[in-house]
Amino acid sequence: MTQLTAKELQGRWFSQYYELNGLSVSQARNVIELKDNQFKVYQNEKATYEGTFTVGASRGHGEAPSEIALTYTKSANPLFLGGPRHGLVQLHGDTLKWVFGAVGHAAPAQLNTFAGSESVLSVYVKEGAKPDAPDRGTSKTVAVW
Repeated sequence: MTQLTAKELQGRWFSQYYELNGLSVSQARNVIELKDNQFKVYQNEKATYEGTFTVGASRGHGEAPSEIALTYTKSANPLFLGGPRHGLVQLHGDTLKWVFGAVGHAAPAQLNTFAGSESVLSVYVKEGAKPDAPDRGTSKTVAVW
């Protein structure tokens, strides 16, 4: 693992899977767009969440996670406007996985959820990705601050 950069996250990502508090949940498909330091989440082709993100330096040496901050400026859920959401994100080829805790809580310790965790895990595939494409990247896990 190495430090993940904002440049590696750029693009449009289509939702594939959701998990809340350890249970798989069905949810309307959405699209996340990451451009420069801006993010937008589209549901039914309407931007329902927007904000900024920054990716910082590694929090240590070697394989230590990098820092990233998500700050909402628009949200269908007013609770998200209270501060950054902390979590973990992993990029593996054309697949993006991230897990977030509640706004104001610490980042989850692992890239999963469990009963009572108040965490949500989402899996996305990059726009234009081929389902059977060979892995073109390395796995990178970073903390979201």
